[in-house]
Amino acid sequence: MTSRERVVQSIKHEEPDKIPIDFASTRSSGINAVAYADLLDYLGHEGENRIFDMKQLLSEPDEFTLTRMGTDVIQLHRLCPSLGFSVESYKEGSLPDGRKCLIPKDFACERLQNGNHVVRDMNGNILFMRPKGGLYFDDAYHPLANAKSENDIDALLSRPSLSAEEAAYLSRTARNYFENTDYAIIGSASISIFERGFKDFGYENYLVNMYTKRDLVEYYLFKLVEAYKKVLDDYLVACGDFIQIIQVNDDLGTQNGPLIDPNVYREVLKPFHTELFSHIKARSSVAIFLHCCGSVYDFIPDFIESGVDILNPIQTNARNMNPYRLKAEYGKDLTFWGGGCNVQSTLPFSSVADVQREAQEMITLLKKGGGFIFAPTHNIQAGTRPENIIAMYDTAIKFR
Repeated sequence: MTSRERVVQSIKHEEPDKIPIDFASTRSSGINAVAYADLLDYLGHEGENRIFDMKQLLSEPDEFTLTRMGTDVIQLHRLCPSLGFSVESYKEGSLPDGRKCLIPKDFACERLQNGNHVVRDMNGNILFMRPKGGLYFDDAYHPLANAKSENDIDALLSRPSLSAEEAAYLSRTARNYFENTDYAIIGSASISIFERGFKDFGYENYLVNMYTKRDLVEYYLFKLVEAYKKVLDDYLVACGDFIQIIQVNDDLGTQNGPLIDPNVYREVLKPFHTELFSHIKARSSVAIFLHCCGSVYDFIPDFIESGVDILNPIQTNARNMNPYRLKAEYGKDLTFWGGGCNVQSTLPFSSVADVQREAQEMITLLKKGGGFIFAPTHNIQAGTRPENIIAMYDTAIKFR
């Protein structure tokens, strides 16, 4: 059985010959570039440390590392997946700790006197900021922060779909992966509606506006989804015949519970999720992968009704996210992608034996009946010991 067949069969809730493994194939099951540098050093492998996502500082593993970790999945990037910089060519850069890496060739940021790093737009607005000593860029510009009317929203969201350049890039890259590897291919059209609202309005504004300016928020969501449909149409024409999965991102949970009232989700956001997912399924056979971390148990029936096929991750240390309960209640309806080892506690701070024990337990539980792709509970963070990373994946390979 090929890796692609293995992943597809598991998503269909049939037990494949082995459970599929994901090593850093998505922007929510990736590996921080500092942790990846440590891993390469530990393995004695002089591979390139190429960062494709400058915002989260995520590395794209090379073929040696993908094979070593037993992965069955590869990621199809957008042409400009992070901070708007193309991933077709790279230049030499450096990690926050000074070690060498490769970064997108046209990536440019400014170091301020206080040590912060910023990325500006053509008008001088600070779009993203990485604080001194930090690892990640945060959104710093919210174009709808003072939005008062539908005209403000129209001005922001009246944008063209995929460029011809990106469509060509997606088509040739996806075809290459499909014809020259046997990996399952996961794509992403950079779709989110809840999270996108945080970026456009600002975190607090968006949440408050859901209650105080609901008509404006619903108009925004309508226009956003219409724009996404155009993107998806072009995206699926370019690469829909080659990818098996498409990722959508919308975090609705905190560590301790839902980020918003589930009833507000059902009233305001769920209809737009349903519309988007229906649009995808009417035009392709790809499985819909929803990244929604945190405590999201209360939303799971809604996700299923909306058309979600895969839930990523199972953040096992968040409230109400007990994997035994989730597998028993929803294992026939959803594929669980992740949950193999906790990146907040066990993986960075526990012993090799503890990592092995947790990974084996999760595999034994979640592989039954298919519907499980092994991956950690989120991105592997800087400071995670390489021996623990290897222990996690060696356990997956051994017990898959």
